[in-house]
Amino acid sequence: MAQIVVVGSPYRAGSGRIIARTATDRGHTVRYVGDLGDPTRPGDLGELTDAATVLQGADAVVLVPRRGEPRVHTERATRVVLEQVRRHRPGAHFVLFSSFAVGHGPAHPLNRIDDTLLPARVAAERMVRTSGLPYTVVRPTWMTDDPPGSHALTLSQHPYGDGMVARSDMATAIVAAIEEPAGRCTTFSLFNEPGAPVADWAAAFAALRRDDPQEEL
Repeated sequence: MAQIVVVGSPYRAGSGRIIARTATDRGHTVRYVGDLGDPTRPGDLGELTDAATVLQGADAVVLVPRRGEPRVHTERATRVVLEQVRRHRPGAHFVLFSSFAVGHGPAHPLNRIDDTLLPARVAAERMVRTSGLPYTVVRPTWMTDDPPGSHALTLSQHPYGDGMVARSDMATAIVAAIEEPAGRCTTFSLFNEPGAPVADWAAAFAALRRDDPQEEL
């Protein structure tokens, strides 16, 4: 079993908490970080001020950027966490919770909410792919509260992937990407479809194309 650090928001119902609970239920040891400090003070890393302790023994780190100012809470947060992981746990698997809207480009309504949202997410993904760490970039689609395993789950690398995905299935896919080596160096969106849940995660990830770090996805 793995030791997993999940960096998310302080909110109890947030996606990071769901991922942490799912990882715990699957037998992993989880440490949750809900405070990355005051974003107006670049030197304030919150719970990561003592990153060596927080990351000690970590096999994987999952970053779920919180809502807020995209350049701060997505781009800067990714840079900060990556820097600390490279310094203290350079072999750890880094998982970034991104968004399916990244592949759709500036025309997508979600990317027009704030003109810094798409550039910040693109920058965050690029940093992860070129970090030198083993990584996975997950782009959930519109999320629902459907029960886990109620539908089939599609992992798509089409740039215009769209649909709906249960938060519980999203969390399971992220933890499975940590468990299965074939999930590394991939970027994919997630959505539910009618059918049975994934029975073979190794095969699901093996069917994906490995990323080219220099390619914009």
